[in-house]
Amino acid sequence: MTRKLSLSILFFLILSIGQLAAQEIMPPVQPWEGKSKSLLVDPSDPWITPFEESGGIASPDYKETMAWLEKLSKESAYLTMTNAGVSEQGRIIHLVIASLDQDFSASELSTSKKPLILIQAGIHAGEIDGKDAGMMLLRDIALGDKKELLTKANILFIPILNVDGHERRSQFGRVNQRGPVEMGWRTNAQNLNLNRDYTKLETAGIKTIANVINKYDPDLYIDVHVTDGADYQYDITYGYVATGGYSPALSAWLSTFFQPEVDQALKDQGHIPGPLLFAANGNDFSAGNIAFSFSPRFSHTYGDIRHMASILIENHSLKPFEQRVLGTYVFLEQAINSLGDHFESLQSAVKSDSNQPKESIPVKFKFRETLADSMQFLGIASSTVKSPITGADYVQWEGMPITQLVPSLLMDVPELSVPIPKAYWIPAEWGNIIEKMKQHGIELETLTESKEIKLEFSTVDNYKMGTQPYEGMMRVQSFELSRSYRTTTLQPGSARVKTNQPLGELAVILMEPESVDSFFQWGYFNTIFTQTEYMESYIMEPLIAKMLVEDSDLKSRFEQKKTADPEFAKSPRAIYQWFYAQTPYFDQNWKLIPVGREW
Repeated sequence: MTRKLSLSILFFLILSIGQLAAQEIMPPVQPWEGKSKSLLVDPSDPWITPFEESGGIASPDYKETMAWLEKLSKESAYLTMTNAGVSEQGRIIHLVIASLDQDFSASELSTSKKPLILIQAGIHAGEIDGKDAGMMLLRDIALGDKKELLTKANILFIPILNVDGHERRSQFGRVNQRGPVEMGWRTNAQNLNLNRDYTKLETAGIKTIANVINKYDPDLYIDVHVTDGADYQYDITYGYVATGGYSPALSAWLSTFFQPEVDQALKDQGHIPGPLLFAANGNDFSAGNIAFSFSPRFSHTYGDIRHMASILIENHSLKPFEQRVLGTYVFLEQAINSLGDHFESLQSAVKSDSNQPKESIPVKFKFRETLADSMQFLGIASSTVKSPITGADYVQWEGMPITQLVPSLLMDVPELSVPIPKAYWIPAEWGNIIEKMKQHGIELETLTESKEIKLEFSTVDNYKMGTQPYEGMMRVQSFELSRSYRTTTLQPGSARVKTNQPLGELAVILMEPESVDSFFQWGYFNTIFTQTEYMESYIMEPLIAKMLVEDSDLKSRFEQKKTADPEFAKSPRAIYQWFYAQTPYFDQNWKLIPVGREW
């Protein structure tokens, strides 16, 4: 045994002892001996991955990962490695491309007759299963017996999206997750959650993904995560926008062709696939499972509104790291096969969704009034225990498999829809919004000279701000709107966003203030709430007296308001403000959302 090898074993032994000690407090783990263990190579294999070399308990750091992938890419004519972006701390976000025909350019891949799959790992860097599974799969495609997968599809693989979070590694990354020994951090170096950023595009990671999607035009997008939360038997859970989304034909394709084949492949290899799971009561599943309507700030819903088949994988955090990685491998392999086998029907689904009537669009969803069908839930027995520390009840998982019939709570009923205008106009002074629209890939027409135009605008009548920042933004929590027309002069650099375009629905979601992921609700227009000009009482008194003498209708409305609103009648400040708003001195742009609608 070499000194280097013995030190490596000692290192992993020390780390694994620390990990095991930390996990003594976790719920009991279910024994597992799946067939997918056959995917692990022999320790003597020169192309063993760091994950396999560790005995399935560790994941390599950024430097080791990229060195291994770069070496593999140089070894195979079917792989290449390119720079997709740069993180906030200056690390390169790498993209590995696999193509049997060696079609490595964006123009070749986006126009190829072969489908293109985009696999993304490490958006939450502690949830890194996809990286290690992808490394094994690429190795077996390039040098092993899985080359035939490249006859089915071309592959884009981002091994680590949140590269800065990945390098914030320690044994103390995620207290409720069984491995790897060292885990990265959930958020990026600016403490932003990348999987809340798909609409606002504030992080280098999601700007990179938007650019990759725009350049390469993938047909299937898979985002690999690991869950938080409760215990159950399923080890590989995943989901997509099944109902209540923006691409119903794609949803049907995923449920008809993709899901049955992937589920069967996982079962054949000893895994237990399941849907995305969110306990209705926040503890166990006795009250049912919630199928949330995710907004487009999340990866798979962002894909749905772009009419791109998109999957969110959530491997079960309480299952061992090796089991989760091998299940991810099986999932990705079958995803490639299913994409290739059913590509023609997928293309038809995309065409159908892209040609939907676009008179209005839902921007908010609610739960169904009646429960959906119940599901046979493969759970883990639990009991409610009173804490001797806090005195409150908590759930204790007992490690015994049970089967429960639990209700499915679906949040897929449109609660609010908005009509779709012919176009939106963004004034030049809001260049940051124009730039974000470009980064999304939305088509714009930019003015080269000033233009006078009559547009419809929304004005905020009443509003309430959030009490604390969310993802670095002060969101508008609640509000009331009124609409009116005005003629405005737009300066050169202003942008027209037509809605009759491939990303028209996304444009509506970003522009309409009622949308939960609009730029307005995210707080990008918060400066409109600042009133900068006022009048003093010594001016208002003679001005009001003059107005009341000259305008009998105004006087009548003033008396009516005092009668209807006693609080107003007792407030000199409110009275002054009311009269000030009736004058031409009042700021006509106060609380006016600056995006105009062209009908």
